[in-house]
Amino acid sequence: MDNALPTGKLSRGKVVGKALLKIGAKKTKRFVTNGDKTQNHEAIADIIFDALGELKGVSVKIAQQVALGMPFLPPAYLEKISKSFNAIPSINKALVRKIIKTELGLYPQDAFESFEMTAFAAASLGQVHLATKDGKQLAVKVQYPGIKKSIESDMSLIHFGMKRFAKGQNVDHIIGEIEERLYEEVDYVLEAKNCAFFRENIDNKNIIIPKVYPALSSEKVLTTSFLEGLNFDSYMASNPTQEEKDNYAQLIFDTFFYALYTLKHIHADPNPGNFLFLENGKLGLIDFGCVKRVEDDFLTQYNQLHLNLLEEDDDQSIIKQYVTLGMIEEQTEEEMLTFYREIIKPLDTLYKEPLVGECYDFKVNNDFSKRGFEMIFEVQQKQFHSVHKLNEQFLFINRTLLGYYALFEKMGAKIETGYVKNLMKEYR
Repeated sequence: MDNALPTGKLSRGKVVGKALLKIGAKKTKRFVTNGDKTQNHEAIADIIFDALGELKGVSVKIAQQVALGMPFLPPAYLEKISKSFNAIPSINKALVRKIIKTELGLYPQDAFESFEMTAFAAASLGQVHLATKDGKQLAVKVQYPGIKKSIESDMSLIHFGMKRFAKGQNVDHIIGEIEERLYEEVDYVLEAKNCAFFRENIDNKNIIIPKVYPALSSEKVLTTSFLEGLNFDSYMASNPTQEEKDNYAQLIFDTFFYALYTLKHIHADPNPGNFLFLENGKLGLIDFGCVKRVEDDFLTQYNQLHLNLLEEDDDQSIIKQYVTLGMIEEQTEEEMLTFYREIIKPLDTLYKEPLVGECYDFKVNNDFSKRGFEMIFEVQQKQFHSVHKLNEQFLFINRTLLGYYALFEKMGAKIETGYVKNLMKEYR
């Protein structure tokens, strides 16, 4: 089987064009029962993922971002997503040498004291090699070739398919946001800046962020200090105590909100692979390709809204804030109230659930994220035209939180909410 990444416009265009025709054919059919609709969704998901399998490259990352950014999609799509994570082929040794020579001006053996040609880990749109320089261990991330060129064609396929899943409604702004994040993720110069920013500004001795080596980095090669620790699966397999798991979950939870309210940036990729569990309760935070800057005005409105939700304000007051955020159109009071109670209030209830009490136990509430995704899907089924109302910043914050909560569920951890609620009150 050919494992190469098709990068030419013509070769990728053929794959995408064929898939679009197949999806279009499925859309022209008329279905009556819910069972038939489900079968149609599954058929479209199959077409998309068969094409993604041929395209390789950035497609898998797009699929993951879409699942996080558009959680109202049918379960058929979300299920297919979970089976696609390992579809990107590794870069052979000769190509690794060529990329490093092109990017750094030196072959690996000249740029580093030692360089392991076999990658020890996969990363966002690249793979990671162990190296040494000046006696220090380094992690060298090398970007998959052809990735940047593939984004446009791959997004056209996803966009077309998503419109079918979203009942043909306006998802352009969400797709646009995902595409923008993807272009940022293939820019390792930007990722290096993000990594340095968090390393400099996260003031917590238990959060360890790698040091960037600019002289050994470029747009497609990123060299950082190497962090030695356990990945999520290995950590969970080591049978940690409940106290240890709670402490790590608390660290992740508090750091997310500290970054949001103090730095106005969020590490918007809750993938378990972005954490390394180190000795003495320390946590390594890696992969800063997906970082979202939150605007001051939006954050002020977002924070006030959620404080009011926690304070159990009346629906009419909450609606006014959603109108300001542009997520509810100004209509008659009755129309706005109906829209809010059917579409947004269930999601508000979901958002505030972990924050209402002094603590929240994800071992007891181990169906939280499942309920969340089901609720979002149910809302989308009720009123299809609501999709275009989602504010991109609102969406990215909440979907990232939902991803972290899903992680806490896997850990069976309990978190305390006092620190975060104080941050919210102080920001006001």
